[in-house]
Amino acid sequence: MKKLVLTVTVSLACIAAFAQGKVRFENDSLHLLYFTTDSSKLDAADSALAGQALLSNGKGSLGVTHTIVVDLYAGTASTSLTRVSTTSLTTGGTAGSFTGANVSMAPGGTGFNGTTAIPAGAAFFQVQAYDQSAGSYAAAFGGQNLYYGQSEVFSSTANSGTAYYSIKQHTTPAFSTWADGTWDVAASTGIAGSKGSMQIQLNAVPEPSSFALAGLALAGVAIFRRRK
Repeated sequence: MKKLVLTVTVSLACIAAFAQGKVRFENDSLHLLYFTTDSSKLDAADSALAGQALLSNGKGSLGVTHTIVVDLYAGTASTSLTRVSTTSLTTGGTAGSFTGANVSMAPGGTGFNGTTAIPAGAAFFQVQAYDQSAGSYAAAFGGQNLYYGQSEVFSSTANSGTAYYSIKQHTTPAFSTWADGTWDVAASTGIAGSKGSMQIQLNAVPEPSSFALAGLALAGVAIFRRRK
C-alpha cells in the first residue's frame, strides 16, 4: 500500500512538473542587439560604434564601463510579465547575440528565476537588456549613464515535453511573433542579412548647463506667478 501511495505521489509530481512551460531563451542574426544610431545617446567610448551590433569583447565601453545583461520576461497575459531568466552577451560569438539558455518555467526549474510558474502553451514574452549595475531594465531606464533597450511584447508557445521551444522560431512548433529586426548590421557582424531588432541607448546625465536653464525657467515661472 505504501509503495502504491509513493508511486502515485511521484507520478503526480512528475505530471505537474511536465505541465510547466519550457522555452529556449535565445536570439539569432535577425534579432540582434545594436547601438542606437544617435551617437549623442552613447558613451563617448562607443560614439564610433553607433548603429553597430553590440560587442562583448571589451571594444568600446562594454566590459570596461558597462556590462550588459539580458532578461527574459514571461507571463500568461501581455500586461503581466515577470522576470524568468537572465543571461549575458556572448563572448567570441556573433556581435549582438546573447548566451542561450533552456528555461523550465516552474519554481526550481532549469534557468528559472521567477516565483510564479508559467504553464505550457501560448505565453507572452519580452526581452530586456540593460547595465548589470542597475539591477533591472526599469532601474536603468530611470537611471543615469546606463544602457537600456527592450523588444516588443510578443507571443510564443512553451512546450510541455522534453524539448525547449525557441522564443525566436516563427514556424511550428513555437509560432513566435517576435518580429525580425530591420536595421542592417551586416557590416559589424560579418553575416549577410543580419539585422538589429533591439536598440540599446544611454540614459545620459544632463549637462550642468541644462540644470542651470531648468533653474532659470522655474525662477521665471515663480516671478510671473507673483506678479499676477
